Amino acid sequence: MPSSATSHRLSRARLAGALLAISLLAAGCSGGDDSASDATPAASEGSDAGGASDGGPDRDSEATVDSSDASDAGGKTAVAVPRDPYPVTPPPDDFEAPEPCSGEGAYFAEVGGAATPDLPERAGETLTIHATGITGDDAQLTATLGDGEPRPLEDITLGDTATIDEWTISVTSVCQDTDQVEFDLIN
Repeated sequence: MPSSATSHRLSRARLAGALLAISLLAAGCSGGDDSASDATPAASEGSDAGGASDGGPDRDSEATVDSSDASDAGGKTAVAVPRDPYPVTPPPDDFEAPEPCSGEGAYFAEVGGAATPDLPERAGETLTIHATGITGDDAQLTATLGDGEPRPLEDITLGDTATIDEWTISVTSVCQDTDQVEFDLIN
């Protein structure tokens, strides 16, 4: 017959085993290991998805959320992932900027509207550029591939370029007086 100390150790081991079994069962019922979701507060909890105190984007950032793949078709909803803006490349040092509002761009977009004419289709995809604002010499643009969600570009100005998938655009004018941004397609 086991001693009292051995019996006590067996009870602890059984308790630990039972707790492990329950936690594994609970993880199996919820669809697997969602450890990433345990560390991310839900939007309903008032989270700003990271603030200045934790090095994440602050509430005023214009990062967007890609919800195009929000479902895994298994009955669960995936957590939306913030998408960084498309990067912008400044012009070379010897770049001589033309006068703003010159009307030299092959494409233009008024703030609140899409670029005209339509950009050419590439690899079976379409690209739509929208002008969302102008602040001084900087334009705020978004790019939408096909039927996807709009994704912002970093602030862009005269002479800057941005590559969006198969397209590279170069800004030829940012005109705050007429709320227009003009650009050329350089590839």
